[in-house]
Amino acid sequence: MRELYELRGADPELLFSPYCWRVRLALHHKDLAFVSRPLRFSDKQPLLACSGQQLVPVLCDGEAVVHDSLAIFQYLDLSYPERPLLGSGVALERARLVERLVFQAVRMPLLKILLPRVFALIDPADREYFRSSREKALGTTLEAFADPAAGTEQFRVAIAPLQTWLSEQPYLDGAEPGGSDYLVAGLFLWAWCLGEQPWAAGTAVDGWFQRILATYQAQHGPVKRA
Repeated sequence: MRELYELRGADPELLFSPYCWRVRLALHHKDLAFVSRPLRFSDKQPLLACSGQQLVPVLCDGEAVVHDSLAIFQYLDLSYPERPLLGSGVALERARLVERLVFQAVRMPLLKILLPRVFALIDPADREYFRSSREKALGTTLEAFADPAAGTEQFRVAIAPLQTWLSEQPYLDGAEPGGSDYLVAGLFLWAWCLGEQPWAAGTAVDGWFQRILATYQAQHGPVKRA
């Protein structure tokens, strides 16, 4: 049985990692069953030893152990070629470009919105690690970095190209969702699961997100939201 190691909050049913959500959507796309192994930050070291590193997501599929969301997409396409996520040829390079652009443009505004929510919703035993590691990476305190109002404005500017693209077609990858959709939708699910929706309701982007969410929930049941 496939196992997906992913990040949880204090509530084990609250799963909010954008990178883990990418893999959940990819497994759903391939119609591949899996067992969730939700971890707290403080659980990672012994349980992820099999992957040789300490970051989620980690997918264990028989003897195969794969980490990093884009690497997992590649693995799934090679091992289960029906309904490809990335396609062939230059499609992988395009997916890498999408991933890099999204990371630079969308992730940082979301961090300004979501860091206080993550800190409040993780297990209390994880908070010292979360604070120290994030403040080291950001070069400032969580409180000084967080700015939900500015983050929301920056996020809406960043997704304007997506809004234009999705006004012309239902999914980023065309008539049906694909790997590019899931690379981006993971970040939207990060916000949504934490109880935030920094994009405007009723827009093309919102319609796209709601279609992806509804398709996923139709098979897997309601997604836990803070």
